[in-house]
Amino acid sequence: MRPLWRCRRCGHPWPCGAAKVALLTEHRDSPVSLFFYLASCLHDAIEDLHQLHPSDTGSAADVFDRFLGWPARHYRSYRIAIRASPDEEKPS
Repeated sequence: MRPLWRCRRCGHPWPCGAAKVALLTEHRDSPVSLFFYLASCLHDAIEDLHQLHPSDTGSAADVFDRFLGWPARHYRSYRIAIRASPDEEKPS
């Protein structure tokens, strides 16, 4: 829900947990496109939220993390898990 940037279904700040799962699924083959999409959303959210609350400076780090921090952590964790998984057994 713009300009509040809340989920239409649950009312939590967007992207909520369900939205994150949907976004990861939709962009599973192209994580870069997910980052571009979320960066665009971040830009729009900053404008919208500033217009709603011009005197509320808030934390830029919190807003950034809300939109771009979680996918970075997700993909970093995913890469670590892939490296830690045992290689497929090779025939002798």
